[in-house]
Amino acid sequence: MLSNLHINNFRAFNPFKIDKLGKINIVSGGNNSGKTSLLEAIFLLSGAANPSLLLNANIIRGVTIISGSEHVVRSALWKPVFRDLDMSEAIEVTGHHFSCGEVAVRLTLERPHLFELPLDNGKVTVGDEPQNKETFILSYVLNGRSKANFNITLTGNAMQVQAGQTDVQIPFPATILSSRNRNSEEDAQRLGHLRQQKKGDLVIEALRAIEPRLQSLEVNTTTGGAMIWGDIGLSELVPLPVMGDGMIQLVRIVLALSSVPDGIVLIDEIENGLHHSVLSKVWQVIEKAGNQFNTQIVATTHSYECIAAAEQVFKSSGEDVFLLHRIERLKTGVRCVTYDKQTMGAAMQHNMEVR
Repeated sequence: MLSNLHINNFRAFNPFKIDKLGKINIVSGGNNSGKTSLLEAIFLLSGAANPSLLLNANIIRGVTIISGSEHVVRSALWKPVFRDLDMSEAIEVTGHHFSCGEVAVRLTLERPHLFELPLDNGKVTVGDEPQNKETFILSYVLNGRSKANFNITLTGNAMQVQAGQTDVQIPFPATILSSRNRNSEEDAQRLGHLRQQKKGDLVIEALRAIEPRLQSLEVNTTTGGAMIWGDIGLSELVPLPVMGDGMIQLVRIVLALSSVPDGIVLIDEIENGLHHSVLSKVWQVIEKAGNQFNTQIVATTHSYECIAAAEQVFKSSGEDVFLLHRIERLKTGVRCVTYDKQTMGAAMQHNMEVR
């Protein structure tokens, strides 16, 4: 479990810290306060030995590039990762994880002066213009010791990655859920893996919280790709999307929890598709699945009802089980205010704004 987090120069954060993370964490705050950026920073830290996760953070936001020049790729994918688009300052994300210790990832930009040396009748002559090829260096440090360095260079429509080491394990597993990156085939694969472990009933039990008629779930490929279908007592199975966004959201959450045992699930806008009347049941499902797979949850929300439902469900839990983190964007930067069980209960009792 990740117990704290410090961020420098990533997106809007400089500096930013959360001194204490719990087993289940809700992140609130206004629009453009940095809630999604916080999830991306944790995701980047979890894959410190995997440089592709840096770009996946942009894909989560819906930023994709099919083709383009080095300038386009640089402006669309790389610059926005740095605070105020300033790539001269290094990005640093650090945190302490119970299983591996102090984890740090650092991203810097170097512009080495490279000169072209053309051959002229067998003689080497120095070119007039230096070739300033930008190189991003992604460093992974574990407990103060360097574990890996990756040199990433833009080359036309591709990126070249030179790895100092190729057998480095990621610090801890994590997955991220966003309304922009739904993948029905991935969900179907996760269900298949869960059923192989004879734990498929967990998903069915969870979904019955909002669809009591559900009898079973199957993976079907009749549409050309793998998709989850359900039996809700009709004459035929129906695709999961037909059952509504709430069913999709809950099954994605439970399957994500099962896919990263002993890891972290990051959920952007957890309340999407869920009616406020079922939120207490949803949190109960999340608590049960999280305990079964020993998974930590960090979820963003705009919903007061979602926060209130979680507060009621986890009221009798231990001190470090549920925490609320409110991100506030100030003129001087971005800060986090953390509510523990006692302050959360008091805030709810007095109808204080915690979103």
